[in-house]
Amino acid sequence: MSVAEAAHRPAGTGRAVALWLAFLIIIAAAIGLAWYGAGALRPEVTASGLQFRTIKAGTGETIGQNDAALMDYALSVNNEVVQTSQEKGGPQPFAMGMVFPGFAEAMTKMQEGGVYRFTMPPRLAFGTGPAPQGFPHGDLTFEVQVRKVVRGGATTGFQGPPPNPPQ
Repeated sequence: MSVAEAAHRPAGTGRAVALWLAFLIIIAAAIGLAWYGAGALRPEVTASGLQFRTIKAGTGETIGQNDAALMDYALSVNNEVVQTSQEKGGPQPFAMGMVFPGFAEAMTKMQEGGVYRFTMPPRLAFGTGPAPQGFPHGDLTFEVQVRKVVRGGATTGFQGPPPNPPQ
């Protein structure tokens, strides 16, 4: 650059370039942080195909093979609720030997007091056979709140409290 060109260069051009560069760096950092933070919203996908997400962490140990749990739940297929624990009188007792294989797998990740959402393909519910007649076809999505875990409850026949009688 000649002396004449430098004399005619507008003052502050270097500052403008530095400001633009800083602006681009801030945008890139924000995008990176947003991508990293969105990881908490993405479900964990297991080798079996179960998609599991913790909405609210519970406390204590996770549910074990011999444990039973009292849970509120809502089952949806194709974004349509097809069954809830409320329709059955309130929280329902569950043990791993009494549920779909995909539900049992999800139970191993749950703790008392936690709220969870998990989705499973039909094969994790019904195996290679068809769904029961009249059952909608599609992935099964459960929203579950674990009310109580009874350690060893699966071996003692835990049935939970009786449902509330209709008023």
